[in-house]
Amino acid sequence: MKKTVVLLLLSFLTISGLYAQSGIVRGVVSDAVTGETIIGANVRIEGTTIGAVSDFDGAYELKNVPNGSQTLVVSFITFATEKVPFELNGSGNPVVINVALKEDISDLETVVVTAVRETATDIALLRDIKESMQVVSGLSAESIKRTLDSDASQVVRRIPGVSVIQDRFIVIRGLNERYNTTLLHNVNAPSMEPDVRSFSFDVIPSNIIDQVLIYKSPAPELPGDFSGGMVKIFTKGIPDGTVTTLDVSTGYRQGSSMRGFFGEERRSAHWTGINDGANDLPDFFPERLTGLPAAEIDQAGRSLPNNWREREYNSGMDYRVALTHYFRKDIGNKGMQLGNTTSIQYNNSKTIFNVLNQAFEAYDFAADEEKIRFTFEDVEFGQEIMAGIVHNWAFRLNDNNFFEFKNLYNQLTTYDFIDRFGDQVAQGFRQNNFAFFNEYRGLYSGQLVGNHKFLNESGKLEWVAGYGFSFNDLPDYRRYRTNIVDAGTNESVLFIPRGQTPDFLGKFYSEMNEDIYSGAVNFEQKFNTGKETNFKPVLKAGVFLESRNRSFSARNLGFSRSPNFSEELTGLEIEELFREENINSTNGIRLGENFSTGNFYEATNDLRAYYLSLNFPIGNFNISGGVRVEDNIQQLRSPDRFVEGTATPPIEPVIIDQVSILPSVNLAYNINKKMVVKGVYGKTLNRPEFREIAPFGFYDFIFDATVTGYTFLQNAEIQNFDLRWEMYPSLTETISLAFFYKDFKNPIESLYGNFGSEQTTFLFRNTERAYARGIEVDLRKSMANIIKTKFFSKMSVLANVSFIDSEVRLGEDLSELLRAVDRPLQGQSNFIVNSGLFYDDELKNLQVNVNYNVIGKRILFVGGGAIPDTYEMPRNVLDLSVRKGLSEKLFLKVGIKDLLNQEFLLLQDGNEDGVFDRRNDQIFRRFRPGTTYTIGATYQF
Repeated sequence: MKKTVVLLLLSFLTISGLYAQSGIVRGVVSDAVTGETIIGANVRIEGTTIGAVSDFDGAYELKNVPNGSQTLVVSFITFATEKVPFELNGSGNPVVINVALKEDISDLETVVVTAVRETATDIALLRDIKESMQVVSGLSAESIKRTLDSDASQVVRRIPGVSVIQDRFIVIRGLNERYNTTLLHNVNAPSMEPDVRSFSFDVIPSNIIDQVLIYKSPAPELPGDFSGGMVKIFTKGIPDGTVTTLDVSTGYRQGSSMRGFFGEERRSAHWTGINDGANDLPDFFPERLTGLPAAEIDQAGRSLPNNWREREYNSGMDYRVALTHYFRKDIGNKGMQLGNTTSIQYNNSKTIFNVLNQAFEAYDFAADEEKIRFTFEDVEFGQEIMAGIVHNWAFRLNDNNFFEFKNLYNQLTTYDFIDRFGDQVAQGFRQNNFAFFNEYRGLYSGQLVGNHKFLNESGKLEWVAGYGFSFNDLPDYRRYRTNIVDAGTNESVLFIPRGQTPDFLGKFYSEMNEDIYSGAVNFEQKFNTGKETNFKPVLKAGVFLESRNRSFSARNLGFSRSPNFSEELTGLEIEELFREENINSTNGIRLGENFSTGNFYEATNDLRAYYLSLNFPIGNFNISGGVRVEDNIQQLRSPDRFVEGTATPPIEPVIIDQVSILPSVNLAYNINKKMVVKGVYGKTLNRPEFREIAPFGFYDFIFDATVTGYTFLQNAEIQNFDLRWEMYPSLTETISLAFFYKDFKNPIESLYGNFGSEQTTFLFRNTERAYARGIEVDLRKSMANIIKTKFFSKMSVLANVSFIDSEVRLGEDLSELLRAVDRPLQGQSNFIVNSGLFYDDELKNLQVNVNYNVIGKRILFVGGGAIPDTYEMPRNVLDLSVRKGLSEKLFLKVGIKDLLNQEFLLLQDGNEDGVFDRRNDQIFRRFRPGTTYTIGATYQF
């Protein structure tokens, strides 16, 4: 017992002695010339492994420093290394050593080291977020590199508060994608979606992204047309060095790969995704068929390709190839640099979805049962081919003058074939429908950018001139139908309509082209009132100009029975029916057209925006406020050739001319060096898209409905309120808690219903008012200080949880038109969860990532007439990826995407009991996308 006591006493004295023999060293690292603190400086005790990195305020702290004479070593790129001898006497009091670094000019005559503000790292990203007065989230190139993400749509889903739908459109804070705006290098990104107000994020390859920032609150210098979020994507300029990277990968999708695959006949250029013109209308095809002699109409019908029969292929496996070249050249000894980033990529993927597709009439409450209008089993065969190039040049004249020329071109081609089999229950027959859908989309975005500093870097001027274009071609979207005459054998006959109904036996052609011209000048001036005070106001002012010009045309052609139609033609195969001899105006089928001037429109949108803001730092407070004025004129009209000389009147010109004053105020309070509270108010807008105000009807085969614009839409106005607490435990960690509230006036919604007719229709309307309020928690945290083991020291967690509540006030005009009066805002999810667990072992060059995402149920279609609201139900998505360096130049990536493979489900609460039962409520659409297994390699030359 005595020995035990003695041993414990000796142990205690030994431990006490060890602690007494060490101490703490802390201080701040700054620039000796400017006095500004330096972020990311390396601080260490010479001859030991004790070290740290200076944080956002330039502060550092070293613990367990041995007593006695020591030397503090402080280094940072472009600065001379400082060595500071000091004595630690064991008093227990921290030793404070502030170090001012001087620029390294030892070899000035032979080489100039140029300081570059790093943007691609997690440290740089969190620095920008912390310095911003707005509520902002983001992702850096450093984080993107750890994942298997191949394009921007996969990248942004990892940002807190962001979800991706249809693998290309983003949802921020659960709001509909229409409330988001995307900027490429500070100018609006062109869109190749004619019907959706959203940017397709899948066109930007992930390997050339430098930084993605998502602003969730307004500011005078930000565009006014957003409410959910404004996305800024920056691609790489001057790289770190000259290197070439080849990235190849292949993927196996459950239920889709290595199977029989049906589609139209493939031609030699099919793999390129380029429209070879084979499905276009012939050059000599009449501009309109109305009034032409029967012989000329028959000749026009025979000139169309007989391409109605599908062909079978093997789906194979998905694959992707990307070749990227980074070039950097230091010019002379004056700090000039030239850089280029060029990336060429190609993706080819196929999907096969087995889809339950249903529609319902009004629920029979007396019998307590649903009434099905139709129920179909669809097999959807889809192929997407994407090819693109990024070509960026950057030139640094000196530290104060920097120029960039950014170029992005992408084309995305979709080939779809749908085999639909099922019952038209309401009409009492069974049918087999077929549709071929080929869509060619593309965009170009180019910007010339200049950044200049003057007045000892207190003044900054940025200018940008941009041009972009986009196109969307839909050649020969063809549909036909067969009716089942024998349920036992599924024997069928072709359905040939008696009148002009192109939706059943027709060809549709459309073409959209849009040009965007833009320019902006942004000025910033910092006023330095002296070193003795922290009061350094900042003035910002700028101008933004943009002109969008769109032309759209559509031809809706259909075949019907001639007056003396031969009934035996219904028994032919579809290719036999369209032999030339059967296309005639006597006893065969004849061509017709649903012609309307609404099928052709020209539209312009001219925006002139001006802003002014002031930032006042007062002690721990930072107050920023200003105003943005946007003068916007949106016009839509018929082309000149339809104004005169036609029996069909042109569409009435649509003009939305509005000057909007958009104030905003930001208040930040720095609780301490690592904590800040931000409060933001701002007014924003949501303008209708051209397609939404165009009186043009488009048949949607998937949902068996017509999409029609509405010329009387108004701009929506939104009042935005945000309150957010942020904490930065370290250079790569952040924790935040936010509350937000949004008040919508005249929000634009998409309605789906049978409004006075049997044909269901999509319409666009303004409701009177809507409200959305929510709470959002963000977390980016290392596990090193939570579980102190070697394994967990390499782990970090990223998480975002949002809970949102919204409601809509319809107004008198829509109260009787719509089905539900008390409901959420269209597209608004009631919750979002994004989370990720990351393991990074630098010594073994190994990264393992697990990502989880789910969004709460949201109204996809607002129901009208007898049709209730259609909800997209929650779907849990789990991804796993592993990246392993096999050598300094070769990396292997493997991954599993959508591991849970839960069903995509659209549900209607037909009995209106408020309970969404996946088994008993009305299933509108249901399918499983399939788990995808990928493997790839990256090699650096």
